[in-house]
Amino acid sequence: MATETERRVGAPIKSSPRSTGKASERRERPRKRRAEVIDAAVQIFHEKGYEASTIQDIADAVGVLKGSLYYYFTSKEDVLFEILQEVHEEALAAAVEAIEIDGDPVEKIYAFVQTLARFNADNKVRMGILLHDFRSLSQPRIKQIVAERDRYEAILRQLILDGQEQQLICPDIDPKLATRALMGMINTIYEWFSPRGGRSSRYVGSFFASLAVNALSCSPDTHIPGHIAIPGRSSQRR
Repeated sequence: MATETERRVGAPIKSSPRSTGKASERRERPRKRRAEVIDAAVQIFHEKGYEASTIQDIADAVGVLKGSLYYYFTSKEDVLFEILQEVHEEALAAAVEAIEIDGDPVEKIYAFVQTLARFNADNKVRMGILLHDFRSLSQPRIKQIVAERDRYEAILRQLILDGQEQQLICPDIDPKLATRALMGMINTIYEWFSPRGGRSSRYVGSFFASLAVNALSCSPDTHIPGHIAIPGRSSQRR
């Protein structure tokens, strides 16, 4: 116990383990509640749609008064934006980590598509909200989400270009269109995937990745000029 002199001169007083534990618990409680709000909102937006959902719906699901939610979020849009930001950050981190391998561009494309397709299948509810409801955000936030989405396309497009430079990917491939085709394929997974459908997310990821590299791969020995024939291509391509 600190003496009267120690208190007077400002000597540090050690906290008991019990008081430290309580302080930690108080700090952790708001974070847990915030996570509960997000989880509840994900389910409600998925079931009812963002536009038809209300803050009251979320409060009822969490089991708190409507006014209590404003301690964590100022509006329904803030909740949606946080959901979208969170799923974007997780997906991008997974994709970037996947291509940090010691491999050629084709191997990295396989890893990128496999990881992102599997992530979409494993997180179909949140991905569905991202791809379906992001346009309900305010214009500045829509631009931010679109900019983050473009980062995926930039990574994949650069891998295709790298593969063409190394003569591993068909030179007739249009990198921009190929990227959009592959991302479009991945971004529809949330519409049909079901873990009860007989195919695991791992299988879907590997299958999509195999489709991608088989469609793109080509070498000087196997390439036939013009074998990707598009009528009027020279005049239409920009």
